[in-house]
Amino acid sequence: MEVTYTFRHSEPSPVLRRRISDKLEKLSKYFLKATKAHVILNVEGSRHIAEITLSERHQVLFAEDRSHDMYQSVTGAVTKLERQLKKIKEKTKSHHHKGDVS
Repeated sequence: MEVTYTFRHSEPSPVLRRRISDKLEKLSKYFLKATKAHVILNVEGSRHIAEITLSERHQVLFAEDRSHDMYQSVTGAVTKLERQLKKIKEKTKSHHHKGDVS
């Protein structure tokens, strides 16, 4: 998966990048082939905002979270993405019908 980072009003941290990459890799069990992830980390005053856009074949998923800690914002955004991916996976599972047994 190709991950691009954009830092607004903050300094890029290798530890933060590694933590985000690890969390996004854990999401790989929910999708077939995610091609791109774009992570935007923004600091506005005391608010830390994490926005993650995940592109997979014909779908684009987006999650945003705000808090007073960047790590908590990233965790919240990844949790929201995981919830979206679970919902999509469940929908695809429920559309597979078993044949009628008579």
